[in-house]
Amino acid sequence: MKAAKTVTTEDPRLSEVFDKLLGTLRNFIRENRITHEEYRRAVAFLAEVGQKGEVSLICDVFVEVTVDEVANNGRGGTITTIEGPFYVPNAPAMKSPCELPHRPDEKGPVLFLSGVVRSPNGDPLPGTILDLWQSDQQGRYSHFDIPEAVAPYNLRARVAVDHNGKFDVKTRLPGPYEIPKAGPTGALLAAMGRHAWRPAHLHMKIGRQGYRNLTTQVFMNNDPWLESDVVEGAVKSALIVDPVKHDDPDDLRQKNLTEPYYTLTYDFFLEPVIAKAA
Repeated sequence: MKAAKTVTTEDPRLSEVFDKLLGTLRNFIRENRITHEEYRRAVAFLAEVGQKGEVSLICDVFVEVTVDEVANNGRGGTITTIEGPFYVPNAPAMKSPCELPHRPDEKGPVLFLSGVVRSPNGDPLPGTILDLWQSDQQGRYSHFDIPEAVAPYNLRARVAVDHNGKFDVKTRLPGPYEIPKAGPTGALLAAMGRHAWRPAHLHMKIGRQGYRNLTTQVFMNNDPWLESDVVEGAVKSALIVDPVKHDDPDDLRQKNLTEPYYTLTYDFFLEPVIAKAA
């Protein structure tokens, strides 16, 4: 008789977390007396989520806020929030001052975004890269709602700050939008009586050697969906900003603009990486 093979655990952390998740799920089923019909409906729903390519979407809507909360508990510097499902790596590299890539007929008011990336004591941090992405005025993202062939990396770029840690970026004012709702995620929200809207915002991932990477968003004040973002907990008061409108005719002529534009200034503070003791 052959001896049974010893099963080795390749990833102890995975085993620990999965066992706890399974235990929590089994207790949930018992406590809520989930029927076999309800179980089968749940399995079919999860299968549809995978088939429709909405795994990232549904997890980011319902779970990512909690992951961000745990990962950044006690963190210093600018407040973090979710990355969301619309990030695309390897956006064009640019240097401040710059204008984000956009279509020739890009709609919406011009927005001049500026600020300084600083250490906790206020010192500027040259060498920082701001990975910026946003929706257009209609709430559409390149690579998702805007085909890459039509507008590659529309309103996306990795911007290097100047020698004073300052960034000056010309872009467009983003618009609020509904997350994709034609698939299972939208059906679930509708079944719970919830809308699918996100308030207007700008995304950024900010990185510099020797400091913790920062992923956050800034939200436009007075947006009608600020108080009821479909991603509960993503909007934080310290991340709500007030773009300033400019409509002086002489000023517009100097900037070669025919419509009012907006300015927004926001400084970001990065937390240093603390070396672990040997």
